[in-house]
Amino acid sequence: MNADGKVAGGPTVPAGIAREIAAEGGRVTFARFMELALTHPTEGYYGRTGSRTEPLLGRRGHFSTAPRLSPAFRRAVCRLLGELVDASKVDPSEIAASAAGGPCGGYALGRLPLAVIELGGGEGDLVGAVLKDWEETRADLRQQLVYSIVEIGKSLRARQRKAVSGMVARGWEVRWADDVAGAAAGTRPVVIVGNEFVDALPVHMVDVRGPRPLEAWVSVDRDGSGRVGELWDDLSREAEAELRFLFGGAECDRLHGMTRDGIMELRPAARSLMLQVATIMPEGCLLTIDYGGWFGGVEAGSGCRYGPSGEPTHGRTMRGYFRHQLITDPYARVGHQDLTADVDFRALDLHGRENGFETVLYTSAAALLLGDGGEEQLRALRARAVGSLEADREAAILEALLDQEGLGGSFKVMLQVRE
Repeated sequence: MNADGKVAGGPTVPAGIAREIAAEGGRVTFARFMELALTHPTEGYYGRTGSRTEPLLGRRGHFSTAPRLSPAFRRAVCRLLGELVDASKVDPSEIAASAAGGPCGGYALGRLPLAVIELGGGEGDLVGAVLKDWEETRADLRQQLVYSIVEIGKSLRARQRKAVSGMVARGWEVRWADDVAGAAAGTRPVVIVGNEFVDALPVHMVDVRGPRPLEAWVSVDRDGSGRVGELWDDLSREAEAELRFLFGGAECDRLHGMTRDGIMELRPAARSLMLQVATIMPEGCLLTIDYGGWFGGVEAGSGCRYGPSGEPTHGRTMRGYFRHQLITDPYARVGHQDLTADVDFRALDLHGRENGFETVLYTSAAALLLGDGGEEQLRALRARAVGSLEADREAAILEALLDQEGLGGSFKVMLQVRE
C-alpha cells in the first residue's frame, strides 16, 4: 500500500462489488472493501467457497483451521464448551421472565432451550466434533440444548449440514441463521464461540507516520471496468472514534511509537459484535479462539504501553490466503481469496467491558492443550507413529500446537463472561 495520497491503478473487482462501491459514492474505506470482498452474497469469498469444486478448507482449499488439523485441539474445545454450558445452567425459578417484546419475545427465559451459538461454522469441523464428543460423553445435553450456527455462505451451510447429519439423526438440534439475533431466536444463549471468526471482521487501515492520521480508501473507475485503486485520505468517523476509544486520542506523535511500521489496523466491527452479543445474551460467555495478541495501548497518565516483549505491537498484518499461499496484495483475486488480519485482544476486551463483559481467561492454544493433557497425548501419538503416517502427521501437528514460541503461542483463547 502506498501512502502518497494518490490513486494507484490496480486489478479489477467483480462487477457486483464494483456496483456496490459506485453506489456508495465511488469510494469506500478499506474496511468496507474487505467486508464486500468477503461477504458479498454472490461475489464475496464466503459466498463462493464451500462447494465441492471450491472447498474452503483442507488440501484443496485455501487454508486450514486448528479444529480440522488436530483431534486433540477439538477434544480440548469440546470439553471446555461442555464445562461452560454446565456453568451457565441456573434454576429456572431464578430467571425472571423477559419483558414482552424483548429479545426472547416475552417468554420466560427459564423455559427456553439453552443455546450454543457458533460464529461462522467453516465446513462444520467444530460442530461435528462437539456433537460427536457430547453424544459419547454428554448425551444429557441432547434434550437441553440447541446448537446454532451463524453462517451466510450457502455452500458452507450445506457442508455443515452434511457434517452433523449423523448427530441430527440421533436427536441433536442444529439450526442456522444469517446473524446473531436470528441464531438466538427462541432460545437462551449461554455460550457463543468464534473460532477464527474475529480475524475476518473488517479492519480500517490507518497511517500514523505523518502530521495527521490518514486512512486507506478504495475507489473504482467510473468507466465500468471495475479497476480498483487505493488512496489515503482523512479518517472516517468510525476509524477516528475507534482511535479515541482505544488510545484516548488521534495524535500521530503518540500513536506512531506504538507501531512497528507506522500502520494501525482498527476493528470497530468488534464493538458492533459485542453489542449484538450483549443484546441477545443477558448472561453467558463468549469464547474467542483466534490468532493475534494483546496489543499495546495508552495507560492514563503514563504514555505508551507495549506488548510483553517491550516492543511495539501494532502494525500491518493484513494478508490474503489463496490455496494455502500467503498473498500480500489484498486486491488480488477479489472474492476468490481469504482476507484476514491479526486480532487485537485488548480491543476486544475493552469493547466487551463497555457491554458488561469481564475477561476471565486469556491464554494461548498451547496452554489450553497442556492443561488438557496435551503432552501425554503427544507421547501416545509418537508411540503409535511407528508405521502409521496418520499418527505421525497428527503428532507433528500437536507438537506445533504445543509450541508456545510457535503456532501454539500465536493462537489465543479468550473467555469473556457477562453476569
